[in-house]
Amino acid sequence: RRMEDLVALDEAADEAAVARALCRRHAEKAFYTAIADVAVCVNPGADSAALHSADTARRYHSQPLRSLPPHVFATVEAALASAKSFQAQCIVLQGESGSGKSEVARRIVQYLCDVTSSSTDRVVQIKRSFVEAHVVLAAFGNASTPRGIDASRFGKYCEMTFNEKTELCGGRIVAFMLDKMRVTNCPEGERNFHFLYQICKGLPAAREGSAICNQLKLTEAQQFRYLSRNGGGGNAADDNAAFEQTVGALRAIGAKDDELKAVYRIAAAVLWLGNVVGANAVNNATIEHVAKLLETEPATLQRLLSGGEREATLAEVGAAADSFASQLYAQLFEWAVWKANRAIETKAKGASLSVLDVPGFEPLKTNGLQQMCINYANEKLFRLFCETTLERPQREYQSEGLNWSSAEFYNNMPACEAIEGQQTGVFTLLDEVCTGNQKDAAGTFLQALKDYNTSAVSVSGSHFKIKHFVGKVKYNAGALIAGNTELLAESAAVAYLATSKNVFIAGLVQKRSVGVEGSPPATVTHAHAAKQSVGYVLSATASCTCRFVFCLRPSEALADGVCDLNYLLAQIKFLHLLDVLTMKKAGFHYSATFQQFLEKYYLCCPALCVGGKLAWDEEPSLGCAAILKQCGVSSRHYVLGSSKIFVARAKTIWQLDEIRDQFWKDMAQRIVSALRSYQQYQRECISTIQASYTQWRATAPSQDVRTTCNYLFSGKKERKRFSLTSVRHYCGDYLDANSNEALLKVISPEQQQRPSVVFSSCCYRVTEPSLLKDATLEPLIVLLTAKILLLVEDAHSAKGAAEPYVLRRQVDVRSVSWVTMSPFADPFICIHTVEDKDVLLTCDFNTELATRLYAICGVTISCTNKIEYQPKKGQRTSITFATANQKEQYILKKDVVYVASAPAATPTSPVAVLSPPPAGPSSPVRLPSSTHTTPTANGHTAQVTNGRTGWHAGSRTSSTENLLGGSSPVVPSGVTWRGGRQPLSAFPTPVATSAGTVASVQSPPLGSQAAGSAALSVGGHHSHKHATTHHRHPQRGRNRSESADVSAELRELSASSGTSSPLRNDVSQKSTMESKPGRGGRPAPLSSAMAAVAAVAHTAATLHELSVAAGDSVRVQRLAGDTQWCIAEDRHGRLGFVPLNVLHFEQAPVCRQFS
Repeated sequence: RRMEDLVALDEAADEAAVARALCRRHAEKAFYTAIADVAVCVNPGADSAALHSADTARRYHSQPLRSLPPHVFATVEAALASAKSFQAQCIVLQGESGSGKSEVARRIVQYLCDVTSSSTDRVVQIKRSFVEAHVVLAAFGNASTPRGIDASRFGKYCEMTFNEKTELCGGRIVAFMLDKMRVTNCPEGERNFHFLYQICKGLPAAREGSAICNQLKLTEAQQFRYLSRNGGGGNAADDNAAFEQTVGALRAIGAKDDELKAVYRIAAAVLWLGNVVGANAVNNATIEHVAKLLETEPATLQRLLSGGEREATLAEVGAAADSFASQLYAQLFEWAVWKANRAIETKAKGASLSVLDVPGFEPLKTNGLQQMCINYANEKLFRLFCETTLERPQREYQSEGLNWSSAEFYNNMPACEAIEGQQTGVFTLLDEVCTGNQKDAAGTFLQALKDYNTSAVSVSGSHFKIKHFVGKVKYNAGALIAGNTELLAESAAVAYLATSKNVFIAGLVQKRSVGVEGSPPATVTHAHAAKQSVGYVLSATASCTCRFVFCLRPSEALADGVCDLNYLLAQIKFLHLLDVLTMKKAGFHYSATFQQFLEKYYLCCPALCVGGKLAWDEEPSLGCAAILKQCGVSSRHYVLGSSKIFVARAKTIWQLDEIRDQFWKDMAQRIVSALRSYQQYQRECISTIQASYTQWRATAPSQDVRTTCNYLFSGKKERKRFSLTSVRHYCGDYLDANSNEALLKVISPEQQQRPSVVFSSCCYRVTEPSLLKDATLEPLIVLLTAKILLLVEDAHSAKGAAEPYVLRRQVDVRSVSWVTMSPFADPFICIHTVEDKDVLLTCDFNTELATRLYAICGVTISCTNKIEYQPKKGQRTSITFATANQKEQYILKKDVVYVASAPAATPTSPVAVLSPPPAGPSSPVRLPSSTHTTPTANGHTAQVTNGRTGWHAGSRTSSTENLLGGSSPVVPSGVTWRGGRQPLSAFPTPVATSAGTVASVQSPPLGSQAAGSAALSVGGHHSHKHATTHHRHPQRGRNRSESADVSAELRELSASSGTSSPLRNDVSQKSTMESKPGRGGRPAPLSSAMAAVAAVAHTAATLHELSVAAGDSVRVQRLAGDTQWCIAEDRHGRLGFVPLNVLHFEQAPVCRQFS
């Protein structure tokens, strides 16, 4: 059976049963096992990479404790979840040397950097700095020992701070108790610190490393005494690759090239200090080289090593060199820690999660001060574990009034007191002896231990023993005193380094903080330093909730796949894991105050939760009971104390956590759903705004021209209503002259010198009247640039014409003195020049032409009934304007222009109101490259090819009057219209359908001899059917009066229906027509039903909306003045109203006026 939690073992289980369970799981490669909330890890060895892979990290991320098999990642996730509630957490790693604590600590930091979010570059940099800092500290502070190839030789407290987004925003690293004696006195069979080998083997292979090595005189590790005691190589990995990794990590935490070179010099000086004393004499050349590396005076270094001016023995010089080398390396290590803290420091406050790792308990044959400091740190950590896990819960049970019988567990307090006691502790007595300059320091120290004999200390000869929690350990008094007095000479070494000319080396001896206030202060002895460092770290963990991870070594040799049951049993005994198991079985898994429990789990009970908030006014204990009852928890599984609730089973807490998490997931889904709905609404709003902006943008360029035009002519000239509406685009280049290469050649043959055309349109030049005939209208094209105004003749139809366009007149804009127009709604405009030859034109866009001239050269514009001008130099004449009751827009007779007296629209304010154009298709139809698609004055898009107009897109006409009457200029062949009054066939009534398609409209004008076809359809697509059109020259108004034709047609319609029509109508033709001889292709008469509706207008008010479907063909009777509705007849003869915005004209209805 898979024993994931040892709490499930039988009640009679002992240490052997625990060891067997761990061995079975180790054989199954299940290296992590749980004892309730305590994790036990059996060193996986080579399987560590797979055990802590990125896939494993993703699997455990955001998962509650015990939802997956036991793992250190599950412990970290539980700690991180509690840290989010601003409960500081600390993961404490315990175990003997070689059990894998450093590897687990590194994996914890890597996991937190991988799974937490990163929203800024600073967070990414901090994460990388945390990971690379561990690489740097491992290179400077780890060494290869028989118990592990990467054993940590210092203690490390790593604190990580997270913001409200669970982003790693900073932290600090506290390194303490570095085994610096290893630099000069490395045990046999072990390696020195990794970096000393890396610089010897990796630096020469690095880029520019050979030159640096020549300066440092670095060759092989064997040439240095500090590295040759164990053969110089040991069982290290590739030092070349490790050196590159270390240098890359140093750069990642902010080390610059100058600092790296100084680090190389200091490391080389440490190695060369070991070679100061030769076999029979002091090597002065080596001393000079060391002084050169440190950039100090050789004589000063000579005095430092000899202890002053006196002659020192070889042993004394060697001891001084060793002491200086160890202190110099310790300073270098402190700089690495300080540099790492500079890279990760932060002032932000947030959730805190720490990892505490100390060197493992390691009893040796001869134990000195360094082993005592390590064992003391482990003793204090075990004391913390006993206090937190075994003793504090029992005191809490008793204070809360629970029926609990106290259990006696191992107490290591005597061992702690024996080491750190204020009066009789080993550290206190050791400091007294070392600072007293006594002759027999070792004897005095042992005697003091005998005088203050405790149960935990026993003295025997030159040794004494301390009863640690792992058993009795023997210490050498002389080794302790030698290690403790070495630090007394540090002041001299510091003073010497301060004289260095190298800024980095001189500043190396400055006492640096670990990055936060409260770091360990400067000390005098090693013993005092170790005591203060451990005390400082434990005080930092005192405010944290500690979670323990016990690391076990499966066998002495650490062979892959081998688990020694007896070796594992010994560790289980001295770690007292059976006591932990007993306490976890008998005690309660969870405890919290009533209020804390309510605030954490009130979501599990609907009676306590209103709108996601706590709503409970009664006793908190009753609320706790209500929550557990709601979740189906039996009263046997929890106990209510005086102020706290105690839950016996972990399964109950998992159930509550699952219910609470499900509540938040449901709320999150609701929020996501609401957010998506809101985002959809935003997208719809954006689409609407974009569509409106796109429509508005078509009129935006002409806004300034429109505003200026309305300002100039307000109250001075009658305007056509259509000229004042927002549908009217003041686009200027109505003929698209800027795209007509042939037309641009008239302006300038050279393409680079051609100015942009700001206005182009068809016009008529008024010729001088004679005695026998009236003035004539000469069709031309007017072009306006920023410098010149041109009158161009279209010569397409002229036989033998060399060019398609011929220049007839060119006027310099600067020579224009003023512009004169009539006060009526007519197209006449007179441009006066200083050349004594004025230009009198008729142009449908005369007000816009005048406005653009005003914008270019600031001409004066006047409106008068009589225009005096000079058609030729020295000849003056005039033309008078008068109103008349006529249907034509104007009639020119000799020197008098009769303008229709129909009321014209004049703006009441000089400021024009700009509104978006009517809705049209989402995108215009793309035409062949041989044609042009341009908007007309009434908002349609016309395609003109060889005099034929096909309508592709547009919007409803603003009024029926836009399609009626008036003179229309001839459309020049090959010219694309972009607005203005066109022939009747050029003014269709396309209507946007619900599907977004717009019909192509074309019908022959009255009097045309060609047959035409027109249709009206609802919705669907269509094919354009072009009919041949013939344009009338509008000289002297209309060529013939249409009143007789209109009256005749009205009589025919009335005869077919038996009634007379009093309406003024626009008539749509049926979908299929044939030319009838003698009728000139006129449309067939309406059906009797349509004629009846046309005859009796008052019956239209009783009709209902006609139901039509996409693709239906209907006859339409448009009502004059109504731009929204029309009367329609479907194929079944049913009548009703149909909105214009669902109709799709394939051909324009012929527009007529009925009296």
